[in-house]
Amino acid sequence: MIKVDAPSSELYPLSVGDSTQLQVGDGVVSIGSPFGLEETVTSGIVSALHRAIQGQTNFTINDSIQTDAAINHGNSGGPLLNTQGQVVGVNAQIKSDSGGNEGVGFSIPSKTVKSVASQLIATGKATHAYLGVAIDSTAPNARLASVKSGGAAQKAGLKAGDVITDVNGNSIASGDDLSRAIDAHKPGQQITVTYTRSGNEHTVTVTLGTRPN
Repeated sequence: MIKVDAPSSELYPLSVGDSTQLQVGDGVVSIGSPFGLEETVTSGIVSALHRAIQGQTNFTINDSIQTDAAINHGNSGGPLLNTQGQVVGVNAQIKSDSGGNEGVGFSIPSKTVKSVASQLIATGKATHAYLGVAIDSTAPNARLASVKSGGAAQKAGLKAGDVITDVNGNSIASGDDLSRAIDAHKPGQQITVTYTRSGNEHTVTVTLGTRPN
């Protein structure tokens, strides 16, 4: 967040759109300064939705927008606009073997941006709910590879090897599903977690912690 010391008459803010209304194939425009070339505009479409990307803190950013609008070094932090000129995402990453645009870029959705920004404005910091587990990336489900000592999951009795199948009545089929379910809550809130261990199903109440820096 940046507080700008300028008369409101000189500021022309972009309106923020609803990223949850995007559909694959929708037209989008990216604005940024790739390689230092200021005010560069590229266009493309929404290639995919609900992508999970890794942030600089090594935590997952869920529901990211994949686009083929050219995004290069210098586009990060620039807006991704829909065809109505509304900001539906903030450009964040590219997936590339060459280091340049190969048509696979990712933007943080405006829904996430608004949530973080509103917290920063209100309190000066943003907090996220934290379960305190690592998912086994080789498993086809939400099997826990490890449980953080002293974390919310350990306090509730969860252990490495447990497979989480449900959170608050919503089916969990993958680690991404679990991450989204946790992100939908706030630190201190309680959730009901169903998991299997050694073929037996268990249900526990978990009080979510706060994601560490």
